[in-house]
Amino acid sequence: MENEPEIFITFFLAMIGYAGLTITLLFSLKSKIPVFFWRLITIIIFVHVIMVWTYSYDWQFAHSVRNGYSGFIIFHSALLVILISNMVKDSTTKILIIISYIVVTTGAVGAVFRYSVVEIYRIPVLFFMLTGAGGLLFHYLKKN
Repeated sequence: MENEPEIFITFFLAMIGYAGLTITLLFSLKSKIPVFFWRLITIIIFVHVIMVWTYSYDWQFAHSVRNGYSGFIIFHSALLVILISNMVKDSTTKILIIISYIVVTTGAVGAVFRYSVVEIYRIPVLFFMLTGAGGLLFHYLKKN
């Protein structure tokens, strides 16, 4: 496969980003948002997206939507929400982190079952999906 090391790094960064998003979500539900950690994770996620555009899409829009518009919209809207969450007040940041977690999880779970390039991440994605969803459910039940 062409660009194999770059592709591996690209999607390994995605897993680090997803793990960091889940950790940030859990901390934000329990206490204060870990701002420095969240900004570091945001940078990792942003680098992942830049690498996808560079190594998978060759900066061509047609390549980015070759498998349909839904994945493009899901992941880029998640990126936008993640970036905005770093520029607003804590109360809004918490809501945006929850939204981005749900959007990223939806896309990630679909991707690991649809695309061979990321199928090796099925177990970690399912683990972080269940961990984050469990945290959200526990927080909701505790609150009510």
